[in-house]
Amino acid sequence: MRRHLLLTAMMSSLLLAGCASWFEGSSQFQPTPLAEIKPLQTLNVKWTLTQAAPAASFLPVYASGNVVSADVEGRIRSVDALSGRVQADVALKRALASGVAVSGDTVLVGSQDAKLLAVDRTTGKILWEQPLTSLLLEPPQIAGGIVVVRTNDARLTGFNLADGKQQWSQANVLPQLTVRNNGSMQAVGKEAVMVGQAGGRLDIVNPLTGNALWQGAVATPRGATELERVTDVTSRPAFDGSQVCAVAYQGRVACFDARSGSLQWAREVSSSRGVALDAHNVYVTAEDGSVWAYDRQSGRNVWKNDELKYRNVSGPALIGRFVLVVDGEGYAHLLSNESGSIVGRNKIGTSGPVNQPVSLGSSALVQGQDGRLAMLNLG
Repeated sequence: MRRHLLLTAMMSSLLLAGCASWFEGSSQFQPTPLAEIKPLQTLNVKWTLTQAAPAASFLPVYASGNVVSADVEGRIRSVDALSGRVQADVALKRALASGVAVSGDTVLVGSQDAKLLAVDRTTGKILWEQPLTSLLLEPPQIAGGIVVVRTNDARLTGFNLADGKQQWSQANVLPQLTVRNNGSMQAVGKEAVMVGQAGGRLDIVNPLTGNALWQGAVATPRGATELERVTDVTSRPAFDGSQVCAVAYQGRVACFDARSGSLQWAREVSSSRGVALDAHNVYVTAEDGSVWAYDRQSGRNVWKNDELKYRNVSGPALIGRFVLVVDGEGYAHLLSNESGSIVGRNKIGTSGPVNQPVSLGSSALVQGQDGRLAMLNLG
């Protein structure tokens, strides 16, 4: 824990003063004022839900027509995705550190006493629990009947979903300084889990064994000081078809062949906020809030939008054919996927930094630091 938090505990004043940080926003630059736009596409708030303010490691999950969310107080809610009506609301009476993953009626969360809990989402009954080596600071991932978790000591562990029995465990070495990682794992079907690592590495892991199918270098640490060499993949990689893309803080955005792991292309950009893919482009929100689009095949820069710089902008998500980002003042912005121009906007009422929205086709889920959960759709 001590080593993992060194960046924020010891060096935060240096790091945060020089950039528009994922943690606090820029202390050096003023947010770019919003310019008037001519709306070409309506963006609606379909419903909202207020819950206890979550940590960044709490992300809502869409599962079988419901949105499942949890909060630090141990409350787990299932909400009808269409109407926003609460279907189930249970209180565990256990403080939580992260969540959630969902399989059927089973919800997986991490508790603040370093336990992995499997909970019936309709009754709140704890089906099983297993001790962890340290706190779980990002949502679990489920693939092939295995629950894969990463704890604060960088250890990856796989548990059987049915009974909680540990299947494998894998230690990883952390650099001296790291950026706090609140979610850089993503399951891909039953066959693989993509794991963003400190030091700019991307691992594709077999969930049944914990073995790496391949490893790729998103970025390579460089610089004269430990602080300059911080190059971590701290946001979820993206998979589409035969391609995997990821981005590193103080590093690059890079795309790999999903089967072989061979590097297809890489471009210099620093981001801890995530990437999104459509059929043609890779979208990235840089640390300063600018939004970039790169051609998926060649890595050529297609467009860049600077209109939201220093506004604490979320990672991108696709909603229909548009790119959705949300700023720290609670404005959701629709960007054209072809030009990057802002074609729609709505004040959705969240406050503070926003996690990367969850794309649901023509809808998207947004959760703010204040706990407000909103379902957005195109009008």
